Amino acid sequence: MERVRETFNDGVLTYGAYKTIRTESRKVTGKQFVEQGRLFYRALSVRESDYLQFGAMGSTLDLKVKTQMPPALRQIDKDKLIVRIADQDFNIITVDRDNHYLYFYLHKVDGGEKNE
Repeated sequence: MERVRETFNDGVLTYGAYKTIRTESRKVTGKQFVEQGRLFYRALSVRESDYLQFGAMGSTLDLKVKTQMPPALRQIDKDKLIVRIADQDFNIITVDRDNHYLYFYLHKVDGGEKNE
């Protein structure tokens, strides 16, 4: 069976982690986002069953996106990454995958948690 060619033209997401910023006396002054890579994505509609599943886990689902599976992300623990889309940061609730694609379930980071 031949794969259907998909387009990922809803935007570009960057993934990475927060780095703690400290003064010379080692006092924590904030966090900075450190980019580890970029992916084109396609926004997916969120089903009612998705809301119910993550609500039962105590999380709120804000966005669901699909990307291609890059080789660099095969060995990384994706649940520890932060996703940035259009200057908004998202925690990854979970990531589903198949042979060719990643499905990110994202929760928006509150403005108080972010500091650059």
